[in-house]
Amino acid sequence: MAAMLLLALFWPAPSRAGDEEVARAVQLLDQGEKSLDIASLNAALAIFLKECQGPVRNSLCEYYIARVYLAQSSYYSRVKDDSSAANQALAQAEASGKEAILRRPNDPAVHVLMGKVLQVKLMRFPISSITVAMISTSPVITEYQRALELDPNNGPAELGLGIYYQFIPRLIGGDGHRARGHFRRAAELMPADPEPLVWTAISCRQEGRLGEAREALDRALALDPDDKFARAEDLRLRAAEKAQGGR
Repeated sequence: MAAMLLLALFWPAPSRAGDEEVARAVQLLDQGEKSLDIASLNAALAIFLKECQGPVRNSLCEYYIARVYLAQSSYYSRVKDDSSAANQALAQAEASGKEAILRRPNDPAVHVLMGKVLQVKLMRFPISSITVAMISTSPVITEYQRALELDPNNGPAELGLGIYYQFIPRLIGGDGHRARGHFRRAAELMPADPEPLVWTAISCRQEGRLGEAREALDRALALDPDDKFARAEDLRLRAAEKAQGGR
């Protein structure tokens, strides 16, 4: 009996069928999100749809699938310029995101992802989304705030709130100062990620505060000189600086 107890304690439990394939799909998803590589995204989706079946499936399946669809939507919008395919993928991302929340209601990452999906929806369909925001709390805010309730130090949620307040019209709560507060908090929580600093630079540039914009952007470029988002903002900021008689 003692020997059997020792085996139970120290012998590794058998892995669930498909775990290795799911792990491979996650790698493909990470790669596809970073470079908007549609082949990697399609391959990841095919694996997830095959392996994520039945009641004992990986509990993150719906979350991963929603991420794939959201990245596909970005690809069709920014690379392929196919608005119909982009909107279809976005609708699938929203449906999968809702399923992910039902499956993992207390996972802040799931609420951050849903916030991102709804943020993209706001940008694609501003009239209907802004109408909702005028008569009730925006679902974008609801998702990011829920993530922060679950994890007060959630950098992506702070970043998402900043983007929201930077993007929406002042009439319904848009506020660059408030946005920068969220960007600064995100930068503190995500010190190795240049994105919050780039957004800070964007916010400052749009208000003509070019010195503050340059300071934030230089910090972002120091973190990653090859970051495409930072380099694109550098071109816009340089043009603004030149127009103002600077660089």
